[in-house]
Amino acid sequence: MKKILEKIVAFTQTRYMRILTNGFLSIAAVSVAGSLFTLVKSIPLGFWQNFLTTSGLGEILSIPISCTTDLIAVYVCLSMANQVAKEFGKDPFSTAIVALGAFFLVVPFTGKVYSADYSQSLIATGIIPTASTGARAVFVGIFAGIVAARLYCFFVDKGWTIKMPDSVPDIISKMFEMMIPGGLVFLIFLAIRYGFSLTSYGTMQSFVYAILQKPFVSIGSGVVALLLYNSLGWVFFGFGIHGGMVMYTALIAVIPVVNAANTAAFAAGQAAPYQIWGWANFLADCNVLPLTIVMLLFAKSKQNRTIAKISVPTSIFNISEPLIYGIPCVMNPIMITPFFLTALVNTLLTVLVTSVGIVAPATGASFSMNIPSPILGALINSHWTGFVWGIVIWLIDMAIYYPFFRVWDKKAVETEMANEAETAA
Repeated sequence: MKKILEKIVAFTQTRYMRILTNGFLSIAAVSVAGSLFTLVKSIPLGFWQNFLTTSGLGEILSIPISCTTDLIAVYVCLSMANQVAKEFGKDPFSTAIVALGAFFLVVPFTGKVYSADYSQSLIATGIIPTASTGARAVFVGIFAGIVAARLYCFFVDKGWTIKMPDSVPDIISKMFEMMIPGGLVFLIFLAIRYGFSLTSYGTMQSFVYAILQKPFVSIGSGVVALLLYNSLGWVFFGFGIHGGMVMYTALIAVIPVVNAANTAAFAAGQAAPYQIWGWANFLADCNVLPLTIVMLLFAKSKQNRTIAKISVPTSIFNISEPLIYGIPCVMNPIMITPFFLTALVNTLLTVLVTSVGIVAPATGASFSMNIPSPILGALINSHWTGFVWGIVIWLIDMAIYYPFFRVWDKKAVETEMANEAETAA
């Protein structure tokens, strides 16, 4: 088991996995910025929602959300290229600009436009459809960002550049240095664009979405994938590995696509296409505070009482590390088991109650997982049932933790008594 875990960790640290992981993490600020407007727009109060509709403010608030989701592939491309440049020791700005140009070389400049009431449509030219820069194009953004940047670095390493005298200003020298490598990258991507134009798909975006992204996301965005995402991370934590990062890396090609598609649907006033994944942040760490409460109520060992008190502020905001490493849960099957079980039960029950209509479905709005669970639940589905479900989840998790914690606390008390007896002797 140890060797398997070592191989998994080693895989997540390979060069191109680092590029993918760091690339997506680097655009988190954009997602957070969009989430702030999402938060304001999705406050589940009837009078507020009516005001947004009647005043037109709701449409205005949708603009920054759309600027996040409808351009997500552009941000991904720039971020991936920036990470490639850092990995290969090249100028990040020059590399990212070339990659961005390569991305737009494979973007179609035609698309369907609609009248204000959506009753009429026509095909327009000289436009960039957001379908080619949004969630549907994330895989193309990854491809352009990594491949174009790597080609650029390769051509620079080969010395296929124009060298200017030292007396020439640095900004001018970089401009000339970019010309040949950048031009070669553009030629390659122009050839790619032409090649796809000869196929039935017409564009690279259509090909990648139909052949790669759509099937991959269909598999990775289901209930089974969410179960694995939420529960297996705790198993890795039990072996001292940051499970959240491992599972995020494993589904890194799916999660940003799903989140962007859900947020875009929310901004457009449509149902979330991946409803159950709208609860992912809610389910990620909603099982943290219940353990803290159990410890506060029932802990008899001095160590566990102290850890419980220290963990209250962080647990309220779903931060698990103080508990994971304070108890500790690493190499401790007694305590890591209920973490795994609560994650599994929480996910299955959430799927059940949202499927049968007991709890309103997720709207697609995206929020930080560090919001207290009942409040986060209400924001996710813009309904009071989300708040109630957050409370119910806490009660269920407390019941699951209780027997496991009593066993662990008893062992902790016995250890403390033995240490005190040894000290007294």
